Amino acid sequence: MAEILETFSTYRARIEQSLQGIDKPIILSTDIRVPSLKGGDDRSIEMVPIAWPLYERDKPMSYVVAVPPNKSVPLHAHAEDVFRYIVKGSLVLNGSIQIDEGMWFVVKANTPYETYTKNGYKAFFQYNRVCRSSRPGGTHWIDE
Repeated sequence: MAEILETFSTYRARIEQSLQGIDKPIILSTDIRVPSLKGGDDRSIEMVPIAWPLYERDKPMSYVVAVPPNKSVPLHAHAEDVFRYIVKGSLVLNGSIQIDEGMWFVVKANTPYETYTKNGYKAFFQYNRVCRSSRPGGTHWIDE
């Protein structure tokens, strides 16, 4: 097995190649296949890229969000693509799409979606702009 020198240009090319032909309003990590890299003396360390062009964001706002059990977020949309990586727990997207721990998903800009979690979850979120949803009342956050 040859050693691979991963540079930004090779990384970006691998991500863009993995996205060829994917044109869906909601994209799951399981929809995209991108080769991982192996490292360490015994090649037991695996580095799996998140196959979404997060590198195109200027200065993304990143959050770890904890959602309690039995929580619903009603149907809404954002004016930008939203990225979520589920660190712990699970949720159901749009009533039928199961998103489990270790998965990520992207909801494309202006795509309505809703979520429900039975047991709660913790997720990594990214936004480019202020989090403002397109539902009556929008999202209200409190600075604590």
